Amino acid sequence: MDLIANVLIETARILYEGSLFILLGFLIAGLLHEFMPTNAIARHLGRDDTSSVTLAALFGAPIPLCSCGVLPAAAALRNKGASRSALLSFLISTPETGVDSIALTYGLLGPVMAIVRPVVAVITAIVAGLVSILLPETDEDLLDERLGEAEDSCHQNHTHAPGEADHEHPQGGASYSGGSGLRPSANPTGTPADRTRRVLNYGFGTLLDEIAFWMALGIGLTGVLAALLPSDFFSAALGLDRGIMPMLLMIVAGLPLYLCASASTPVAAALIAKGLSPGAALVFLLVGPATNAATITVVGKLLGSRRLKVYMASIIGVSLAAGIAVDAFGGEAVRATAFSRTVTPGYDLLSILKLGAAFVFSALLWTSLRRIGLSAGLSDLRGQAVRMGSTLSGLRLRDLIRPPVLAATAVLIVPFALPRFALVVEPGQRGVVQRFGHVTAGDLAPGLHWHLPPPLGRGTAVDVDRIRAVPIGFEETERGGRLVLEAEAYYLTADENLIDIRSVVTYQVSDPVRVALGTEDPDLLVRGVARRALVGVVSTRSIDGLYTSGRREAELAYRDAIENYVRIRRLGIRIKDARFLDAHAPAAVHDAFRDIASALEDRETDIYVARGYALEREAEASGESVQRKLAADGDSVAMRLRAAARARAFTALEGARAGNAVTTDYRLSLESIDRTLAGTPLYIHDRRYHATDIDLWLGFGALTPPSGSPLAVFPITSDLTRDRNSDDAVPNNAVPNRSNTNGPAPTDKE
Repeated sequence: MDLIANVLIETARILYEGSLFILLGFLIAGLLHEFMPTNAIARHLGRDDTSSVTLAALFGAPIPLCSCGVLPAAAALRNKGASRSALLSFLISTPETGVDSIALTYGLLGPVMAIVRPVVAVITAIVAGLVSILLPETDEDLLDERLGEAEDSCHQNHTHAPGEADHEHPQGGASYSGGSGLRPSANPTGTPADRTRRVLNYGFGTLLDEIAFWMALGIGLTGVLAALLPSDFFSAALGLDRGIMPMLLMIVAGLPLYLCASASTPVAAALIAKGLSPGAALVFLLVGPATNAATITVVGKLLGSRRLKVYMASIIGVSLAAGIAVDAFGGEAVRATAFSRTVTPGYDLLSILKLGAAFVFSALLWTSLRRIGLSAGLSDLRGQAVRMGSTLSGLRLRDLIRPPVLAATAVLIVPFALPRFALVVEPGQRGVVQRFGHVTAGDLAPGLHWHLPPPLGRGTAVDVDRIRAVPIGFEETERGGRLVLEAEAYYLTADENLIDIRSVVTYQVSDPVRVALGTEDPDLLVRGVARRALVGVVSTRSIDGLYTSGRREAELAYRDAIENYVRIRRLGIRIKDARFLDAHAPAAVHDAFRDIASALEDRETDIYVARGYALEREAEASGESVQRKLAADGDSVAMRLRAAARARAFTALEGARAGNAVTTDYRLSLESIDRTLAGTPLYIHDRRYHATDIDLWLGFGALTPPSGSPLAVFPITSDLTRDRNSDDAVPNNAVPNRSNTNGPAPTDKE
């Protein structure tokens, strides 16, 4: 049941990828059939020169005809006057490619092969035509008597829809040449609706009936191959992923088989997906549709044995050269765009169109098969098998071992087959050699070593000195940037936050045998182990810790987890290091997380600033406290000293008073008054010298007497000052001014 399910899934993938392009090709084929008559083509192909050969190749490239269906068209062109060289060019370019096969090639194999395939087909046709021009005329070139026989042979060996044995397909009241795929003459009559109906009837009716059986066979065979064969069958098991040997095998397989250009395309895509080299697949796409046992026989009768040799040599030689060039310059591009990539239908417009086209084409194919039946196609298959058997039985061993044949075989095979017996181990590598699957040598030193060719034996060189780096969560771009792989970069932390982690794991091969035989892709293995370890590390830590102080500890745990897994399972590799390159929020919320992180940083900054300010203020307060304590201690000492001095002065005063108490008391009273009234203007009222009241104003400088004073300010004489400062001149009732010993000297004004 699993096998059947896988076959159905692979078949559905092919229909999904190719149906839209198949329908487009059928539509263009209908337009060509309606608007490109054979009369218009034949007018340009009558001369036996380069221009006719080139035009024949270009005219034939878009026409969707198989290798046998093209023969009636060639006969029609010959009857219209086309030259033999142009006819040979047309016979090659037409079956090798067509608008339907080009569209399908683009859908399944990508743009590189979609361009290379028709270009090489045209080049092959031109080469064959030019060589044909150089051939001298002989009696063998008289074709008129053989045309009827050739056309009849094609009828006998090619499948058509019921009622089409004579290649006449009545469509819309007009006569069509169904076998040729071209209108015999221009017919512009009819309304646009009639012409549109004829285009659709031919493209999705007549043409589909011609190739429905082979399309179904090719799609079904592709599904079976994709489901049964492992992805590295042709590369690892058979060693057909490079070199000329797979191309020669494709020539041997394609020459006798009949498979039209459209039907061979999905088969080639499946072969590339299973490891076959793109160059060998191109050879199959060119040789298979252009040749089969019946076509080779008919072309020989139609053009003669000399041009048959040119026909075969051109197809084989140009296809080999094109295959080698594709492998050398575009092989990786073809592999990258082939349908072997994972198909995930989405909801964009192209995906919806592909899905709808798959259903439409499946319905049309089913309807066509019901209309034409399977008996004709199965009969054609039996005829192909019979003709192949007859061809093989006609071969004689003595014909194959003749010196010219052996020499040609040696020239073609030996230079390309010899490397399949040799293993070159370069410095920094170790060689592993197998014979019938058993390891006969597992640690060969650098040098040249011999072994049986695949699939009997195999030699593998493994880099053991090179340190390899595996990116996790991203891919390196051609310009040195990093392309994020969301499926590998996003992880859930212990506090249920999503974090974007990108890391790099470096490793080195320690056991070449285990790596060569037990690991399909060491980088892919390390990537898977690293992702497993990241899940375990991140899921047990908070997002804040992974962003800040816990990042280094998480890195060490990450590396240890990978090392333990590799060591326990003996994978043959040694982990050198594992580091986080980036650890931040996903891009969709990165700005918000950055704002939060900035706020947290500002909070921490404010806390540190506040703590610093507190420490600064504390230090200042401590210093001020010490300063004030020292000042207080100084004041205390000063006060004690002043108190002691006062005590000594008081003791001395007390002794003086004991000797003369009245005088000492009077002096102390005057000193107290003088100290109290220091700096204050004084009024002295003395009535002993005048009959009326007289105010005497004493002060500093020129002072104005109070309002209402009868006296003006007058200077105080020195005598008065002297008398006033004398103790004997002061009367008992006088008030002394401040010019005594305890106050400043008076000014010159009084």
